Amino acid sequence: MSKELVKKAQKGNKVALNELINRHRQLAFTIAFKYLKNREDAEDIVQNSFIIVLKHIGKFRNEAKFSTWLYRIVYHECLKELKNKNNRSAYVPQFYTIQEQEEEDNSFEFNNIISVLNSNEYLVISLFYLKEKSIKEIMKITSLSNANIKTILHRARKKMKENYQKNIHKNERSIN
Repeated sequence: MSKELVKKAQKGNKVALNELINRHRQLAFTIAFKYLKNREDAEDIVQNSFIIVLKHIGKFRNEAKFSTWLYRIVYHECLKELKNKNNRSAYVPQFYTIQEQEEEDNSFEFNNIISVLNSNEYLVISLFYLKEKSIKEIMKITSLSNANIKTILHRARKKMKENYQKNIHKNERSIN
């Protein structure tokens, strides 16, 4: 379905282009926010990324998925922004999620579990599990090697499991 939307967008169909943007806006923002740790900067990066998409949609060859191309743009725009800001400070995880009220508790629990992940780990976990990207697609987005991605996935899973177990034990102690 995305391929048809891309073809329509390449022919100037604004509805198709808006649909593509709307489908991927939230994860693009989440990726940018995870790296930049600032809502306004993340919004700027996402907006810049979509401007790049608008300018170059005609050159997109549909060899990869549209989402892979877009997330790669967002990722590299984040890296450029970090380099420009000389922001090499220690990573302090922060989260921004838009959730409906009934999902708030689950969202808090999930955010608590992933709070131990650094930006790269979060990106790879999100792409692999939430967006169901293959390792090959993640390689295209991040320019990381196959081995690096597998290592990051392993390390992130281990960190999340340890954090989850720690939180369970903490909750059990607070109940008793």
